[in-house]
Amino acid sequence: MHANTSPDELLALFGRIGAAASEVLRATTDWGPSGVRDTQYAVDLAIDAVCVPPLLEAGYDVLSEESGRQESSPSALGTVVVDPLDGSTNASLGLPWCATALCLVVDGMAQVAMVTNLATGETFDAVRGGGARRNGAPVRVRPTTALGDAIVAINGRAPMPVAWRQYRAMGSTALDIAAVARGGFDAYVDFDDDAIAVWDYLAAVLIVEEAGGVACDALDRPLVTLDVDARRAPMVATSPGLLADLLAARRAG
Repeated sequence: MHANTSPDELLALFGRIGAAASEVLRATTDWGPSGVRDTQYAVDLAIDAVCVPPLLEAGYDVLSEESGRQESSPSALGTVVVDPLDGSTNASLGLPWCATALCLVVDGMAQVAMVTNLATGETFDAVRGGGARRNGAPVRVRPTTALGDAIVAINGRAPMPVAWRQYRAMGSTALDIAAVARGGFDAYVDFDDDAIAVWDYLAAVLIVEEAGGVACDALDRPLVTLDVDARRAPMVATSPGLLADLLAARRAG
């Protein structure tokens, strides 16, 4: 990480951004489309407007789902990948499973991350090499290794029965993956090959890895990318063995 970057200061900034995003969500009454892009809500842009400017002012480049790539200066401290509102449809329906996700990338590596549940205030954060936390307290993944014991969050539709214990399709990739870090789920599997962008998963993947979990792309592509058009099929699990079993089941389908 850049010598002038303090992880604690950046996490504090991320926390202020998450709090501002929560305030926007609570005050929102317009759940209509933005009129700018298909599938984009007006609230997506409203929350983007409180996420991006503080990061640019602090000296970071930004890659946002809603406003694309923006550069702060030639000497930027790195790029913060931002999903202002992950789970927009959940939010529009009043379902408390939506989040703001932020992740600093420096020299091709995720370094500092935070995922904030905008409905409940629950936060997850991580610093590379420094562990993961939930609401400020350290967390570790639940030690589940057997596929038959696993409760798995998914995106898309499994093409065939999988021998897991149970599964859930919750609608927010960032929160689905972050929940693995605290033992809420044992794994996450994306069954679409090209639907999930880096802003959806990157912050939560770092959190899970720092909590002792493992992650990969189902098609062996690098998970860290700053390509606005790139899509991935992220998978995470509490153990290498469980990830391997899920990967085999996915490929068998």
